[in-house]
Amino acid sequence: MDEVKLAIEKLINESPIDEATRHHDKSHILNLVKEDISDLSDSNILHTDKNYRTHRIEEAAIGSIKDKLGRWSNNRNDIVLKAIGIIKKQSNSDLDIKKRKLTEEMEGEKSKATDSYMRNNNYADLKANFEGTKRRYEDMRAELGGKPPITGRIWLYIIVIMMIGFIEWFVNYSTFSTKYPPGIAFGATVLVALSIALASHFHGGLLKQRLSLFARHRKKEEKRQVLIKQSFFSLLLIISLSIVTYNRYDILSANTIESGGVALAGMSESSESIIGVLIQFSLLNILVWIVGVAISYFVHDPRPDYQESLKHYETAKKKFHRADKGLQEEIERIEQEFEESLKNATNSLSSHQNDIRELETLLGRLSSKETALIKQALNSINNMLEKHHAILITELNAMHRSNIAIGPDALTIDQFKTKTITIDSNFIRQTLSLEAI
Repeated sequence: MDEVKLAIEKLINESPIDEATRHHDKSHILNLVKEDISDLSDSNILHTDKNYRTHRIEEAAIGSIKDKLGRWSNNRNDIVLKAIGIIKKQSNSDLDIKKRKLTEEMEGEKSKATDSYMRNNNYADLKANFEGTKRRYEDMRAELGGKPPITGRIWLYIIVIMMIGFIEWFVNYSTFSTKYPPGIAFGATVLVALSIALASHFHGGLLKQRLSLFARHRKKEEKRQVLIKQSFFSLLLIISLSIVTYNRYDILSANTIESGGVALAGMSESSESIIGVLIQFSLLNILVWIVGVAISYFVHDPRPDYQESLKHYETAKKKFHRADKGLQEEIERIEQEFEESLKNATNSLSSHQNDIRELETLLGRLSSKETALIKQALNSINNMLEKHHAILITELNAMHRSNIAIGPDALTIDQFKTKTITIDSNFIRQTLSLEAI
């Protein structure tokens, strides 16, 4: 309290404006004008800021006062904040010390309990993981226009892909069973069906995620891995279709040789060409693959890791919130232990406010000092700006430099003469960021 009072008294007795304007006389302004004119040379352009003040007069008139008064205002802001804090406590020193000790004790217990809880429950790691997964998911969602990930029903999707395999079974089993023993036919049909289903899954995903997988920010190694993976399943598809087509062709050829026409599982017209039958069966297999690609396309997100990021975020959020809830419960438990003691200390605060009133009086005097300093600074700055303005115009006219362009708008001397180059008190307050008392 006493330290704050002394600091306010010191601020009231200081005279920062007098120190800043000690050398601001007419000869100093005249030297500034000469320096400004000496910069003209042959350019015939007098550079000023948007307020038509040259750099030299801006620095001399405003800069020095801003520096001195700025230091004063910084000290003043710090002291005012301390004083207001003291006033808000509204307590005498003894009881306030008691309350502060209880508060510090409680905060100490809370700190120890918090540290222990966080250490035993990996709280920092859970929070970092939660914030990281949240940031990753929100960045992806913003990138995709706020659209949430497609709801993942993995078992339903697996069933649909298996249905694609079953369709392939019915399409191809008759071919293999005609040529091979049942065990080999069964295995071959399963392999072909599985190959086409897998190819459909990965090709559909590539079709949906192509923009993300081959975006400019992706590394060449990542793009190469995608191409290798897709090439593998494309090759798997081609091999499967080739095996089925070859076996069908072999069977059709053998039947043609034996009977003089085509005879295959439900086909009785021998006039139909082998190529026509092969095309029909091939298109049927391709149609199954296209259906699988379409299903895969609609169950994938535009980014391959979008659903994964949401799952990671939700998992991390649950773990962190569970840990955070436990931490808050621990803190509340400690606060409740000290609540009664704090309540008694608060209720027993006396009404002795002499120091507070004295502090409020000093703050009122400080406010009056502040107003006087701002007025003094305003008069000093504007006086110097106006003198510089007048002397500069006089010197330019005496030099007969009527072709001079002044400021960003290239004003003539007569136009420059009509410009207002002074400041107001709001400029000073905003420049120094003075806190309200």
